Amino acid sequence: MSQPASAATTWAQLRQCESGGDYTVNTGNGYYGAYQFSLSTWQSLGYPGLPSDALPATQDEAALRLANRSGFGQWPVCGQGMGADQLVASASSSGAGSPSTGTGTGTGSAGAAGSTGAQRWVVRQSAQSLADNTLFTTGLIYQVRSDVRAWQRQMNRLGYRIRIDGRYGPQSAFAATLLQNSRGLQVDGICGPRTWTATFD
Repeated sequence: MSQPASAATTWAQLRQCESGGDYTVNTGNGYYGAYQFSLSTWQSLGYPGLPSDALPATQDEAALRLANRSGFGQWPVCGQGMGADQLVASASSSGAGSPSTGTGTGTGSAGAAGSTGAQRWVVRQSAQSLADNTLFTTGLIYQVRSDVRAWQRQMNRLGYRIRIDGRYGPQSAFAATLLQNSRGLQVDGICGPRTWTATFD
């Protein structure tokens, strides 16, 4: 471990603490990749294969989704200094995409029990990325978008009484969790492709 856990206040520092920043690390300890995901946690996020075989951008996306879902308690040692402000910027914005070599001595903590209140976490990704993936998160509370408005209208038609304002805030995210729960989807408050499809089926 190259730095005190308390210094891990950015995604890059978290990766460095967990794995030496090595996206490909697989030491046989049951934890994989830059964020030291357990296989069960990786699969619960909907990803196939081994985390250490995934592209850096995919691992960054998975880490952001995991933190959004369960908080930084998923990394109980290396994530001690991380907070909600790190969910405002995507993991990839802090230096991902050019994996460095490392020692692979991660703490293997991304499978640990996380904190509650995941709906309060804020995730913001680029508007283009969101549009390309039909992905709405609570980061869109500051943006007015026609696709969010269309989704809100449809949710109201389904009986979920939410404000139709084009902003994907906590109220919309909570309605999404109710829909996800009723349709047997992963309950994370994020309107990804499967939730979008379930809304308009």
